[in-house]
Amino acid sequence: MLEVAFNSAVTFISNLTHSLLSLAKILIRSRWGVSLPAPEQPYCSVLGNGPSLSDSLANHLDFLLETELVCVNFFAATDHFTRLRPANYVLADPNCFTFNETTVGREDLHQIIAALISRVDWPMRLFVPNFGKGSYFIRKVEVGNPVIKIVYYNPTIVRGFAWFRHWLYSTNMGMLQAQTVIVTALNLSINRGFKQIFLFGADTSWHEQIRIDDQNQLLIKQIHFYDKPKDAAFAPVYSDPHRTKTFTMASQFLSLHKVFRGYEMLREYADYKGVRILNASAKSYIDAFERVQLNRSGNQSVSELSDETKTNS
Repeated sequence: MLEVAFNSAVTFISNLTHSLLSLAKILIRSRWGVSLPAPEQPYCSVLGNGPSLSDSLANHLDFLLETELVCVNFFAATDHFTRLRPANYVLADPNCFTFNETTVGREDLHQIIAALISRVDWPMRLFVPNFGKGSYFIRKVEVGNPVIKIVYYNPTIVRGFAWFRHWLYSTNMGMLQAQTVIVTALNLSINRGFKQIFLFGADTSWHEQIRIDDQNQLLIKQIHFYDKPKDAAFAPVYSDPHRTKTFTMASQFLSLHKVFRGYEMLREYADYKGVRILNASAKSYIDAFERVQLNRSGNQSVSELSDETKTNS
């Protein structure tokens, strides 16, 4: 009995401390009056760049095109970008907004900029964190392609009491810790008011591609749906800018814990907002969201699947 009371007190103090610290961060880092655009359709599909997205694009393209699409990261530089013509694009990597034309080793970011400028000829919203305003990346896109509308969001991490967190998430003043860009994309989609959110390409299978070499260096093979076999190779993951030391196995699995815990907290927030997140990825280790499987025939409509999941729930 005493231990239960002690643990409850510790939890309360921890939540109170995190809530106060989060409030302080909100006051310092967040922009006031952030408003997200209303959805154009009742359903959206968030496309992660995991290997399983190839299966979804090959077998369920018609289904995807029935929904409002949300793409992330390097998708703009792939062949599927102009085919799908997504209405929404989400970036969360701070490196996107700290580099310029003289930065070396980030050719991928230059490719994304070039793709957004030269390939987008349809109305599209580019969601970026508020600290990206005025960056080289944003300046190039704003000048190069006026068709793209920049939408800023507050990436300030909010922790503490559940009611406190959910309230601040709802006001767009902050969000939960986004260890992956998919968490950011889902968080934004919930706040925009979609009835159901379908998730594709969210393999979250990095642990399958972790190795330790004879020098105890942590190696990871990053695999995406757009990679060619020869491009995917095990490479050291360095923990310092001088590339002298890699992350430890303990730190890597702690990072993975944050990923999966983030999805659990996102599920709690989705339930709070009355939004259903349906994981339709052909392969996925995420267990926080309800799983759905589309017909291999590829002729299943969004309304049919929605009705089916409502019946089964």
